[in-house]
Amino acid sequence: MTLRLMKLLLSSSTCLLFFLVVSFWCSQSINAQKAATDPSEVRALNSIFQQWDTQAADTWNISGEPCSGFALSQSDSVFEDPSNNPAIRCDCSFRNNTLCHITSLRVYALDKRGVIPEELLDLPYLTFLKLDRNFFSGRLPAFVGKLSRLGLLSISHNDLSGPIPKELGNLKELYYLNFGVNNFSGTLPPELGNLVKLGELNMNSCGLGGKIPSTFANLVELRTVWASDNAFTSKIPDFVGNNWTKLTSL
Repeated sequence: MTLRLMKLLLSSSTCLLFFLVVSFWCSQSINAQKAATDPSEVRALNSIFQQWDTQAADTWNISGEPCSGFALSQSDSVFEDPSNNPAIRCDCSFRNNTLCHITSLRVYALDKRGVIPEELLDLPYLTFLKLDRNFFSGRLPAFVGKLSRLGLLSISHNDLSGPIPKELGNLKELYYLNFGVNNFSGTLPPELGNLVKLGELNMNSCGLGGKIPSTFANLVELRTVWASDNAFTSKIPDFVGNNWTKLTSL
């Protein structure tokens, strides 16, 4: 084979590879453009924001489509960017890449008021819900326990009151739970011992009291537990030293 022929074949292969790569990205772009947010989730999100007197950031909800712009990024730094607040994150891989579901919602330190609305149930794909440092009031509703995909629930630094609902024990995917700095009352529900994937638990200054439930012995994945400034009684349970062997912060 001559050198000239080899160069020609190499050039042809390079062009073919370039064409295939460009075709792939074009098809991905077309699919992304075709993808749209589940209409029921759009209605729910609009209703929630209306109740909280807030609106989508300019970085997403482009042309009235919530799952667009920054909402399509899987980067944590983009999602947590202070200019991207309130923020959502979407997964558009459903129905052959034509349907998007909202998987994350963050409304952080925006001084928002109101209650935790039932429309959250119309966002059933939520895995991440962060509502810290606002003025949300009323009870933490039992229906939150129906958001079965949640891995992170953070509602600290609000004015929430009443008991912690036992239904939180249904959130078996939780790895992070933060309800500190609120005005809750009563005791810790034993059902929280069902959260066997929990790695971080923050309940500082939450208003609760009474004994630490014996079911908390099941929380063997805990690495961080913050529980100061509460009216907890009785002795520190033995399982803290015997079962919580992965603790790095107590």
